[in-house]
Amino acid sequence: MKHLNILILEDELIIYLHIQSTLKEFGFENIFLAKDYETAIKIATQTKIDILFSDIKIKGNIDGIDTSKQIQSMYNNPIIFITAYDDEYTLKKVSQIDFAGYLLKPFRKEELKALIYMTLNKYNLIDNPDECIFYENYCFNKKEQKLFDNDKKEIKLSKKEKLFTTLLFNNLNKTISYSTIDSIVWEGNYVNDNARRTFIHRYKNKFKNLNIKIDKNIGIGLFSKM
Repeated sequence: MKHLNILILEDELIIYLHIQSTLKEFGFENIFLAKDYETAIKIATQTKIDILFSDIKIKGNIDGIDTSKQIQSMYNNPIIFITAYDDEYTLKKVSQIDFAGYLLKPFRKEELKALIYMTLNKYNLIDNPDECIFYENYCFNKKEQKLFDNDKKEIKLSKKEKLFTTLLFNNLNKTISYSTIDSIVWEGNYVNDNARRTFIHRYKNKFKNLNIKIDKNIGIGLFSKM
């Protein structure tokens, strides 16, 4: 499990340490901590996230659910929610996102271990760490976040191109909202419409074989050719 990267989005240190110690028992070494949306997105744009533990209530204006949505849009990673709330509103909002499970505070170590084990097996994180996403004459290596052509030659990508490529390939045949693209590719910084359009235009010219569809009112997606 040394190759897997775990992000814990939690503003209570004692909860983080509890999860961290249990993960280390499983052999995880790459464990990251974020206490708010900004830190979580910064880590996610620099490091591929394989599993996300996220408290629902975190510091700042953006909660753990919406933060998790954005990170999952990049990596299709499983999410384990942590919460002290089981009210109808919280459960309804959580149900709108694909998640592996949730822990209700205070939770026992045995519950956490069982959920980790289930997540590893359900999402094939033990057997397929190097899985590639294939599209036309391209292969996107999820582990290394690298794009290869049909001759297995790596295609050099700028930082923004790598983040955008990660979004596209991990959301094949789905439309990604402009807000998600802006938050991930520009790492939470403001970007105007002209700058975004210019970037996408250059990207499409660089990768003419990619069937990138643009919906002016919704977002952008990479779709399989019929």
